Amino acid sequence: MIMFKRNVCIYLVFLGILITGLLVYPDYGFNIDEKFHRANGFYWLKYLAEFFQINYLYELSDLKLLSCCSFTQFPVEIQNKYGIIFDVPAAFLEILLKLEEPIKQYQIRHLMLFIYFFVGLIFFYKLLLNRFANIYISLLGVIFFFLTPRIFGDSFQNSKDIVFITFLIISIYYYFISQDNFNYKNIALFALFSSLATSTRIFGILLPLSFILFYFLEILCNKKDIKKYKKVIFYLILYFLFLYIQMPVLWENSIQKINEFFTDLTMYGPMLVYFNGDFHSTADLPYSYLFIWILITTPILQLTLFFVGLGINFKNLYINLIKIDKTKKGVSYDFWNNLLEKKDFYIFINFIIIFLAISFLGFKLYNSWRLLYFLNFFIIYIAVFAINEIYKKIKNNFKIFNFLGIVLILLIFFNIYRLNLYHPYQSFYFNELLTKNFKQKFEIDYTGLSGIEFLRNIPNLEEKKIKVAAISWYPIWRMVELLDERKKNNIQILFSEKIKEADYLYSNRIYNNNIKINDKRYRIPENFIKFKELIVDDIIIYEMYKRIK
Repeated sequence: MIMFKRNVCIYLVFLGILITGLLVYPDYGFNIDEKFHRANGFYWLKYLAEFFQINYLYELSDLKLLSCCSFTQFPVEIQNKYGIIFDVPAAFLEILLKLEEPIKQYQIRHLMLFIYFFVGLIFFYKLLLNRFANIYISLLGVIFFFLTPRIFGDSFQNSKDIVFITFLIISIYYYFISQDNFNYKNIALFALFSSLATSTRIFGILLPLSFILFYFLEILCNKKDIKKYKKVIFYLILYFLFLYIQMPVLWENSIQKINEFFTDLTMYGPMLVYFNGDFHSTADLPYSYLFIWILITTPILQLTLFFVGLGINFKNLYINLIKIDKTKKGVSYDFWNNLLEKKDFYIFINFIIIFLAISFLGFKLYNSWRLLYFLNFFIIYIAVFAINEIYKKIKNNFKIFNFLGIVLILLIFFNIYRLNLYHPYQSFYFNELLTKNFKQKFEIDYTGLSGIEFLRNIPNLEEKKIKVAAISWYPIWRMVELLDERKKNNIQILFSEKIKEADYLYSNRIYNNNIKINDKRYRIPENFIKFKELIVDDIIIYEMYKRIK
C-alpha cells in the first residue's frame, strides 16, 4: 500500500508537469535566435542527406533552407558550435509532419524542447533518488527545478541552454551510477551523454575534466585506485569518439575544427550589457556580475536552502581536510568518508570551480546569466541536500516536522503564484529581493520574446500599410513571417536611418547596440509618444511608441 501511494505521487507530479507544458507551450514568444537554429537544423540535415546519399531528403532540406527568409545562410564555421542534437531532429520532424505554416514550424520546436526538458527532469529525479534514497525529497527537487521561473520560461524557446542542462543532468546521473558500479557499460553511458552535452555547449568539457580530477583525488586518498586507469582511458577514448560522430563539422579537417570548437567561449567580441544601472563591456564585467544575477533571479526558497546546503558542504570539507590518518605513511587527506559524500563533494566542488572560474577569469557573459543557467542544476541539488540534512535532524520531532512541512508547501504555492504572474515571460523573472526601482537597472527582454506580441498589437494592421522600426537592439523583421497573411503584407520594417518615418516604434529596453557596430545609445525621436507598454511585476517588458502627426 505504501509503495502504491509512492508510485501515485511520482506519476501525479510528472503527469502534472507534462500536462502543464502541453497546455502552455503555444503561449510563448519567439527567441531572436530561433530562425538561426531552424536554419541550422536544415543546414546539417542537408549535409547528412548528401553524405549518406539520401537524395529525397537532401532536396527537401535544401528547399527548407532556402525558405528561411534570406537569414542564416552562413558557412559551416558559423554553424558548428551548436551541434546537431536538437536542431536536426527538429528539422526532420518539421518535414515529417509537413508543416508549412511558420507559426506551427516554431511551435513544434517549442513543444519538442519542452519534451527534452521533461526527460531531463525524469533523470534529475533518478539522480536525486540515487543519492538520497527518498522518493519525496527527490520529487521535491524536481518541483524546485520545474518551478524555477527562468528555467521554466526558457524550457519552451531556449534550445541551446535547456538542451545542455538536460544532457548535463543525464551525464551526472550516469556518473553517479558509474561510481556505484565502475564497469565499462556505465562508463560508456557517461561518455555518451557527456559528449552530447559538449556538442550542445562547450561547457560540457567540464564533465571529462572533473572526471579526471576526481580520479586523481581518489589516487590521493587511496593509492590502489590507480588501477582504474584503463577504464579512465576507455572513457576518454569513447568521449572523443562520440563527440566526433555527433559533430559532422569535425569529419573534415578535424584538428583545425577541434581547435576552433574549443575557442568558442572567447569567439564573440565585446558587447555592452546593462547591469545594475550602468553599461559594461562584456570584456570587463564586475566580479559580482554572476553572483548578483543568481541572487536576484533565483526564487527565495531555493536560494535560502542553497546557501544552507553550501554552508554544510563547506563545513564537511573543512572537517575532512583537517583529519589526518596517522596510521599511514606520511599524511593522507580524505575528501569524503563514503560514496554518498563523494557524490555530494563532486557536485559541490564542480559548482565552486565553475563559479570562481567564470567570476574571475574574464569569461564574456551577456543576456543576464543565461549562458550559465546550467548552474541551476547545482543550486537545486545543493538545496535538496540541505533539505535532506534538515530532514535527518527533525524527522522524529513531529511538531517541528509538520510545521516546517506546512511552511514549505505554502512557499511552493507562492512560487507557483509568482510563476503564473510572469506568464508567459518567466524568462525575465526577478525575486522579491529586488525593489521596483532596481528592476529597471537590469537587462530584461534580451531575446526579444515580446516582439511578436508587439506586432500583433499594432492597431489597424489588417486594414492598411504600417511602417515599424525598433529603437533598441532587436531585429524586429525576423518576427514578420509569423504574422497572419494580411498583417504580414501590410507591414514595412524601417531601419535606423529612417526610424523617424515609422508609424510605430518598438523597444524591448535593450538600449545599446553592439559596441562593435556603434556605441551610441538609442534615442526615442521627439515626434513619438508612448502608446502602449507591457508591465509585469513592475517590470517593463516592451514599449510601443506612436508617431505624432
